[in-house]
Order: sequence, then structure tokens, then C-alpha cells
Amino acid sequence: MDSTSIVKAVGVEVAKASPPVTVAANQPGGFFSWSPITTLTCVYLVLQIAYLAWKWQNERADRNAERVGGRP
Repeated sequence: MDSTSIVKAVGVEVAKASPPVTVAANQPGGFFSWSPITTLTCVYLVLQIAYLAWKWQNERADRNAERVGGRP
């Protein structure tokens, strides 16, 4: 993965995360509360982060397998 595709992938993921981050940042009263919207927003963000980590790990494993001589 070259630097251009890494920057593009990070940009896409930031765009996906911006709506829930905005919801979490605009809580009434200026402090964090566990309202249902905040809770769902946090769950969404955790799932996005977990998926991205899983995806990048699999892509890395695929690249390493190609270097060694192909995936079985």
C-alpha cells in the first residue's frame, strides 16, 4: 500500500467518523452524558475502529503472503 492509498483510506475513514464525532461533541451542557444517542454513537465508533483494524490487518497479511510466494 503506497502513501497515496493510505492517505485516501484515512480520509474515507475520517469522513465516516465525522457525523458520530459531531454528535458526541455537541452534548448539551458541555459535559459527557450517557444518553441513548451518545451510547449508540460510541458503539458505532468502536465498531468502525475495530473493522478498520481488522481490514488493515488482513491487507497486511495478504501483502506478506504475496511476498513469500502466494497464499495457500
